[in-house]
Amino acid sequence: MEYPVFTEDQDYYRRADGITVIRRQAFCRDYFHYKPGEHVVFGGPTTRGKTTLSFDLLEYIANPDFPAYVAVSKPRDKVTAQRGKELGFRRVSEWPPPKKIQEMFGGQRPSGYLVWPQFGDLDTDMERCAVLTEKLLMERYASGVSPKSKGGILSLDDTMVKAKIMGLDKPMVTILAMAGAMDIGEWTFVQKPTDSGSTVLWSYEQSTHMFLTKGGDDRMLNRYAEIIGGDHGKMAKRIIPTLKPFEFLYIHKTEGYMNIVGAS
Repeated sequence: MEYPVFTEDQDYYRRADGITVIRRQAFCRDYFHYKPGEHVVFGGPTTRGKTTLSFDLLEYIANPDFPAYVAVSKPRDKVTAQRGKELGFRRVSEWPPPKKIQEMFGGQRPSGYLVWPQFGDLDTDMERCAVLTEKLLMERYASGVSPKSKGGILSLDDTMVKAKIMGLDKPMVTILAMAGAMDIGEWTFVQKPTDSGSTVLWSYEQSTHMFLTKGGDDRMLNRYAEIIGGDHGKMAKRIIPTLKPFEFLYIHKTEGYMNIVGAS
């Protein structure tokens, strides 16, 4: 099936099957209505652009009063390093991070943090990363209990690694279940919607926003249809295999809204 492409002056078009495709920047800027405490799940195989899309969204959401906390678990991550720098996120290797002098004297705080441990020792890297990430989760959860807390976004890329290899399934599930009321949103990244730890399963159940990219077998598509449910689930099963590279099917679970987010 052939689909049209964007012309220079349009932000969206409608495919022959009725689904609307919205240009990436326009969607992130004008059509993604995110409320503090809402959870988000990015689903699909690796190297399909989940991390890039998350930063494209954070560009319009994160700010000094509602920051993003990006927990990194790779020694090198070009997309995270580049986009974090572009957005002015502060890179730290400990948590809580020491305050910079300008912050101590009322200067502008960053819109987000890249919580990135020191890597280089194969024997201890994952253990050290797990300790740092757990400190972040615990501190953000404890901070959220305070009525003065302004919340924020916990962006947990490599969610399965954090859940299974680092043993952080319990705190991540706890935040998914309880922290929405504290205005803490957990953003998770899942390659398969199957049993890779409770966090993966809870991510789909608790998330308000779902972004699904092309890939996977019939079992994966059937699971998506089951999670979404009803006619929208059947539509998703049909639409996902037709997505272009780096496009995402977006589903707002509570409002039942669906569209495709463009690759660019």
